[in-house]
Amino acid sequence: MTTTADLAARLRAMPDDALERLVVARRLPAAVFAEAGPLRVSDFFDLAEALRTDDAVDAAIEHLPRATLLALQAGTGDAEALAPAVALGLADDDGGVDDAVSARLTAHPDLRGLTGGAGRPRPAAPAPERGDDARARTTGSEQAFATMTVLAELLRAVDEGAVRELVKGGIGTPLAKTLGERSGADSRVVPDRLALLERVGFAAPDEGTWTTTPAGDSWLVANWPDRWATLVSAWRDALDEAVRDVLDAAGDDLRDLVSVGRWAYPAGARWLDAVLLDVGGTASALGLTVDGVVTSTGRALLDDDAAPAADDLPRTVDGVYLQHDLTVIAPGPLAPVDDDALRSVAVLEAPGLAARYRISEDSLRRAFRAGRTRQDVVALLERLSATGVPQPLAYLVDQVASRDGSIVVDVGDEGVGSRVHGTADQLDLIGVDAELRQLAWERSDLTTLLTRYPPHVVHTALEDQRYPAVLTAAARPATGSVPPGRRRAGGRNPEQAAHALVERLRVATERGEAEPEQEWLGRQIDLAVRGRTPIRVTVRMPDGTERPFSIVPTSVAAGRVRGRDTAVDVERTLPLSLVVAVESDA
Repeated sequence: MTTTADLAARLRAMPDDALERLVVARRLPAAVFAEAGPLRVSDFFDLAEALRTDDAVDAAIEHLPRATLLALQAGTGDAEALAPAVALGLADDDGGVDDAVSARLTAHPDLRGLTGGAGRPRPAAPAPERGDDARARTTGSEQAFATMTVLAELLRAVDEGAVRELVKGGIGTPLAKTLGERSGADSRVVPDRLALLERVGFAAPDEGTWTTTPAGDSWLVANWPDRWATLVSAWRDALDEAVRDVLDAAGDDLRDLVSVGRWAYPAGARWLDAVLLDVGGTASALGLTVDGVVTSTGRALLDDDAAPAADDLPRTVDGVYLQHDLTVIAPGPLAPVDDDALRSVAVLEAPGLAARYRISEDSLRRAFRAGRTRQDVVALLERLSATGVPQPLAYLVDQVASRDGSIVVDVGDEGVGSRVHGTADQLDLIGVDAELRQLAWERSDLTTLLTRYPPHVVHTALEDQRYPAVLTAAARPATGSVPPGRRRAGGRNPEQAAHALVERLRVATERGEAEPEQEWLGRQIDLAVRGRTPIRVTVRMPDGTERPFSIVPTSVAAGRVRGRDTAVDVERTLPLSLVVAVESDA
């Protein structure tokens, strides 16, 4: 029999890092971590009691595999099978099962009549009909390409700050519709795709506005095979350990993951069923499965072999067609780097295998104001075009460049101050502009102005006075993406909450000079009083010897322990100050 006092003693003896991991793994309610309230944990006995409640034990056994549940029920002491239960504090290192756990195992409706060893195969299912594997790989790669196209568009929308959450959480229907139209996806799947981006660490909500992460920024410019492999790897690594176990048990047949999950984790239906349904849908969306069966390419990607991905995905094209009506037609998928470059001067109108872009005065103005010069834009268009640059497009580039981007703000010599380039007439106007006099211009030649102020300050001042100024790439202030992470209620994630709790427990155990060990022994006896549990109390006698008494304690008060001595059936009163050890005698 394992009691609250026994568990409290084990928890107290654990290293801090191991104790924090246990607390996180047990998924205790937030009220346990609070600084005040009826469920607040103030010492190790409180923590032990919180871990032994019916709800806490149920939540723990729901995450235990079949072999561990069988070992707990049988009390076999199989160290390997019991290891997950020991890690969750449900059993001790010697295989002793907590009596609260035994009671819940008996009461759990899904565990009645549980049989079968860990080596039992998955439930019988019809063998999958693979058919033509080449056809399945083609179908899977097309699905993966479509999903990656949607994810890339959503990630770009996130990067532009266009994805904002409602106060109650999630995105609104109008925004979902807008993002769906932009990405070429059904608006109903947009929230799920955003959730996938967060799950794999490519984007994260930040104070209600989504932002990209460094991993997401890198993924946007990676080539298509690397995109696919990175996405699958990040998704697989983000799965719960139990879900990965179920996938291993299912092998290449994911048509009935729920049944496999209920066999592998018999008590986990409450949380695992919905997760497995989502996993099956995501595996299909990522092109890993076709009709619920893992393709050979899907299996390779799950096993970290990215080589087949390049063979299955559509080949990228080297050039686009620049039309006289200022549209740009890509006859096939562009390399992500080329797509990113084209988007700097054009707007995507229709995503897909054969995408359509449009160049406009606004898109060119945006490019010039982002630091590109006329020469940069023309060189880009000439590089990407398979047919040359049409005359109407060349004229538009020249026209916009003459108005926007003709004044360039760059970093000054040796990285100090700013250097402004423009025509002599433009710089004459700037030099005598009263609103810009505070910049203290120095004119090194007819086409250059110098100032000691930083480039972004100079650029803002020129724009405020409606001068067509642009910052060079080198002069733009450095901006960084947020690190990956999830928002947590109360401002702390589970790891931080567990760390704070363990720190508080250590302080409570070591506080003051009032003999913490006596306080610990008193709390053990108090628990025995409440549970009417027999205990063995070791008392230091006046002659210095130690003598054990087996008693059923009835009260602890005024520094004394009262209880019935089970050996001689008499009432005893023992000074608490002389008690040196307390052990369960149950």
